[in-house]
Amino acid sequence: MNFISRATLLTVSTFSLFGCGGTSGARTQDMSEAGHLKAAAKEDKAASQHAQYDCGKGRICWGSNANPTEEQRADSEQHRRMAADHRAAARALGDAEASSCVGISDADRDVSPFYHRADISQVTPHVVAISSDRPEERITTGSDVVFRATPGMTAEWLQHVVDCHIARAAAVGYNMPEMAYCPLELKNVQGKVTSTGSGFAVAVTSDNPDTAKEIVRRSDMLVAKK
Repeated sequence: MNFISRATLLTVSTFSLFGCGGTSGARTQDMSEAGHLKAAAKEDKAASQHAQYDCGKGRICWGSNANPTEEQRADSEQHRRMAADHRAAARALGDAEASSCVGISDADRDVSPFYHRADISQVTPHVVAISSDRPEERITTGSDVVFRATPGMTAEWLQHVVDCHIARAAAVGYNMPEMAYCPLELKNVQGKVTSTGSGFAVAVTSDNPDTAKEIVRRSDMLVAKK
């Protein structure tokens, strides 16, 4: 199967870094897919109110309340652009989740791979050098979680499942209390799967120091509860 989630996630990453149209709060990472759609509806309503600004029954028709003034027309257009930016962010999140999770069963989509603690053989810190010039200076950016080989599991398929969960977490705005144990449900994480010969290692990492610490905490708890 040809998975396209990586390309779609790159699109989401671009939206996250730069947003769309310069609208504050319209980056994909700023809220969930539903949150962006709600924000878009709010901006649409504001745009309509500005576009239909008039005196109304029982009001004096002052010149500044003409229907619509140039100022109100400009405000209406701005709100419509902001609504479009939020819809674009919602669409990017939805598309990323849909493509990242294509072909995955409901069970693997709805339940984190890290829920299967019995199949986890080892958890170690993911440590990297700060730079090639200073290899002795190293920092922890997350955890390496090793799964035992199970029937039907391949590195490609596990990567697909990992990508699905990262995209799905973004789509719901990282609001998944039922998966508070899962390091993939945090914002700004990456998951890279490699084969170990006897199993598969998932490197869950983040450039954010606080997020990296939380990845380590959650990952350590996976084996602590076994």
